[in-house]
Amino acid sequence: MMKESNEESQIPEFMQIIAGYTDNELRKVLKKRKLYTKEAADFAIQEAIKRGLIYSDQDLFAKEYKDEPEKFSIFPTIENEKARAKFKKSISRSLLILGVLPMVWGGFKIYETQSWEGILIFVFGVAWSLISLQLMRSAKLNPKLIYFMFLFAILAFGYVVTIFISSHYLNTIDLLISAIAVGFVFYAIGFLGKMKD
Repeated sequence: MMKESNEESQIPEFMQIIAGYTDNELRKVLKKRKLYTKEAADFAIQEAIKRGLIYSDQDLFAKEYKDEPEKFSIFPTIENEKARAKFKKSISRSLLILGVLPMVWGGFKIYETQSWEGILIFVFGVAWSLISLQLMRSAKLNPKLIYFMFLFAILAFGYVVTIFISSHYLNTIDLLISAIAVGFVFYAIGFLGKMKD
């Protein structure tokens, strides 16, 4: 028994991982074999031959195993399901944290002036955070939640524009920082929308 565990620990990790892949995952490795080390690609080929997915190295010249060049996209494609889930949670968590800003801003407005504007901003922050939390917790992305998030981002952008219009001390750096922040928010929401496909 001790001998077997020593033998298992001597097998390189990439061999254990590739051997555990499903046939479809192994086909993806074969298609993208140029991205892997030579040893990992060779092992994947041998594993595919052993499973009967291909019969020899020559089968890799078939159209099915030709790697198409990546097309430019502002949203990268994440093929690995685990990595996709981690990215989704990370982006949703960032959006959730972002929802704290309007809650704090609204809280200050309520405390200072007790205005309806402060209450609306606070409620907006709570709604934004709840949607972000739902996106973070859900196993599958709900397109309706992403549309709501996009709508909320447009409302927030409109509010920021009205603040800038009414401001007498508008400078370039404020505009630049706001534009970058808004751009990142829209990019994050767009990235989540792309991941739902």
